[in-house]
Amino acid sequence: MSGLRRFTFVLVAALLLCTPLMAREDLTFRRAQPSLNTLDPAHGSDTSVNGAMSLIFQTLLEYDYVARPYRLIPGAAEAMPEISTDGRTYTFRLREAYYAPDPCFGGKRRRVKAQDFVYGWKRLADRQVGGSGEWLVAPIKGMEAFAEASSGESPTDYNREVEGLRALDDRTLRVELARPNNQFLWFLSMCYMAPVPPEAVAYYGQQGLAEHPVGAGAYRLREWWRGYEMVFERNPEWHGWQGLDPNAEEVPFETIRYLIVKDASTQWLMLLTGQLDFLEQVDRNNMEIAIDPKMGLSPELKARGIRLFTSPTLKVYYLGINMDDPVMGANKALRQAVNAAFDTARWEAYYRGRVKALNTVAPSHLKDARQAPFPYAFDLAKARRLMEEAGYPGGIDPRTGERLRLTVEIGNATQDTTESMELVASFLSAIGIKLEISVNTWQALLEKIRLRRAQMFLMGWVGDYPDLETFMQLFLSRNQSPGPNRSNYVQEEVDRLYDRAVASRDPEEISRCWARIQDIVLEDCPWILLHYALDFSLVNARVLNYIPHNFPYGMEKHYRVRCKSSPTSP
Repeated sequence: MSGLRRFTFVLVAALLLCTPLMAREDLTFRRAQPSLNTLDPAHGSDTSVNGAMSLIFQTLLEYDYVARPYRLIPGAAEAMPEISTDGRTYTFRLREAYYAPDPCFGGKRRRVKAQDFVYGWKRLADRQVGGSGEWLVAPIKGMEAFAEASSGESPTDYNREVEGLRALDDRTLRVELARPNNQFLWFLSMCYMAPVPPEAVAYYGQQGLAEHPVGAGAYRLREWWRGYEMVFERNPEWHGWQGLDPNAEEVPFETIRYLIVKDASTQWLMLLTGQLDFLEQVDRNNMEIAIDPKMGLSPELKARGIRLFTSPTLKVYYLGINMDDPVMGANKALRQAVNAAFDTARWEAYYRGRVKALNTVAPSHLKDARQAPFPYAFDLAKARRLMEEAGYPGGIDPRTGERLRLTVEIGNATQDTTESMELVASFLSAIGIKLEISVNTWQALLEKIRLRRAQMFLMGWVGDYPDLETFMQLFLSRNQSPGPNRSNYVQEEVDRLYDRAVASRDPEEISRCWARIQDIVLEDCPWILLHYALDFSLVNARVLNYIPHNFPYGMEKHYRVRCKSSPTSP
């Protein structure tokens, strides 16, 4: 349906059915998303996509919405798994749950089965599907062989058994890992790991599944206008709604609307005019309007019925240094010098309180993150000494007799991104370096990184779960580009310590391994440390039970709204 036709339809309906329409709109939660391009769990690498998919799909485990520190609770599983004494075998019993009636089931509903998890996880390892979640199922015994077998030209054989992944019956799933993995339970909360019914792939095809998700989560996709809006309606059969009092004063939202709005200024105006109930982040240009000098909410926004929630995130931003680059990769002193030239105080001031400097390669509030100051934190005198040690006294390249030129690659450059890189250029200019900014599309940037043609590049990483390992994996040699180790950093001791930490059942040993890895990486400086982000979220006062969460995907199911039709409402 075109935008004009849809507008006309809604307007006429509103005129004819004014009171019922308003009642429905009162139970609608609205938020903006910059883009959404798929709802296939095998391709769930984008945070916006994960938010949508977490409404539709139910994974085995999910986060307790309230608990801090974070902990997992049963989702599609009826209880936490039985775990063998060696920490390698997990047995799950599924709760009774159903997919909504769908053409792929002949128009009927169908029970969620353990076999759907087996099939969905094999899709993650199927290299012909081309998803980005193979790393999550790689620890399962026999899955690596399945993945290798899928690399050929023949269609992948899903009847091929994976030794460590078996549906013992419709409701019992057993998973055996090749070796213990302390993070595996966290993996099971991610949308990648959602069940996928084989009938859905057979009916819609691999490409069609991106637009026709078949899930058993708290909400169902009702409508999707590409590039405009995505609408979800509450799934009354979801287990979390059982026992819900329909006459309660505070009820879940019946409808959730994701409005596709890329521009931050437009999102801001939509919040002020009541078209949005939630703004995930106040952008830099609006900080002075929204936030008072004491970092509280401005009186103007309070008067509009808006609330402020401030929380540290697991979003880390850095300038990656390509360790294959002939200039920077082989010159540790040069990498240390550019870090020591980075003025963290001016950087934080530029972002107007929305970021915090990094002491290490992970946010400081994460367990086992190094708390001691970064050895190459801002110190111009040290930076200049290191430039001499690197062979560039005063920033002069002895080969040319001119200032050393370095290049940073950025993708989809906004004004804010470009200005921030110009600020970095001014920092490096203080030690004689000329920083050139190369602007790319996002895909072109990723391609340059994949081909190892980027000297430096602006990149971010969002922690997948509340464990330091999710950041430590960025420095594994086996994860080099196109994997998450985009700097192509290689250090044998890091690899060895990482494997020991992941398999160990001794918390003290794990902490020692992470501490040593951080010391090694910070000395080698494969990144220029920028910051981790703080979220300044704005929420309409009518949205109840909102709690900031580092893993907010699908958390709208916990939000409540006061139902105006309730007899107990004022």
